[in-house]
Amino acid sequence: MGVLDFVGNLLKYTVFILTIILAFLIFYHYFSGLAYLPEDYYQTAKSMYGDVGVHDIKNLTAILNRTMLPPYKEDVFDSSEASSYLEWYLEGHGFKTYIARSDALRHTWVIVELDDGSRVAIEATALTENKYSPPGIIDAPDGRYRNMSITWKEYLSKNSRQPYEEFLKDYLYYYNPPKIFDNPGQMIGIASDLRYPGWAKLSYDEIDWWNSDPFTQFYPSSHWD
Repeated sequence: MGVLDFVGNLLKYTVFILTIILAFLIFYHYFSGLAYLPEDYYQTAKSMYGDVGVHDIKNLTAILNRTMLPPYKEDVFDSSEASSYLEWYLEGHGFKTYIARSDALRHTWVIVELDDGSRVAIEATALTENKYSPPGIIDAPDGRYRNMSITWKEYLSKNSRQPYEEFLKDYLYYYNPPKIFDNPGQMIGIASDLRYPGWAKLSYDEIDWWNSDPFTQFYPSSHWD
C-alpha cells in the first residue's frame, strides 16, 4: 500500500468515526431534552441563584418557604408549567431535581434528590399564589418529612380520627410516579417516546413557563423563544 493509499484510508476512517461521534452528540442533545429548552437554560438559573452548598431538607425547606409562583390557571400556568419552573429554580440552587408525571391524573410534580440520596416530593401548585401552602412538601411514606409537609398540615386541619399513616397512603403515588424526567425538555421530546413508548407526551406550550406572566416581563426569560 502506497503512502497516498494509506492517507486516503486514514482520512476515510477518520471521517467515518467523526460522523458517528457527531451523530451520537446530536442524538444525546435531543435525548437529554436540552435541545427543546432555551439556550443556557440551566446556566442562567445557576448564575441567578447560586448553589446553596448543602442540599439537605433544611435548606430545601427554607428555599421553598420563600418561594411564590404566579397564580394557578388551568392550561396557562398549571401543574406542568409550575413544576417545570420549580425544577429550573431548584437546579439553580444546586439541587438535583426531577419532574414526575401521571397521565392518568393529568398531573405533574417535582422530586428532589438530597445529598444523602433520599428523595422529597413537592407539589409545585401548592406554591402558586392562589393555592399557596408552602413549602409544598409531600411527606415521605415513612413520615420522615412530617413536620415540614403540607400533608401533615392537611391532616391536622381535618381533625381526622384516621391514623396519619393511613391518611398518608393516599399520597403514595407522589413517590412512585409512572413517569420521571430530568428536565421539561424530556417531557416533550424523543426521551419521552423512547423511555415511555406508546404513552402520550406533553406539548411545548405545557412546559414553557417563561411564556407566562410575569416571566415574559423580565430578562432573560423575556428573550427566550
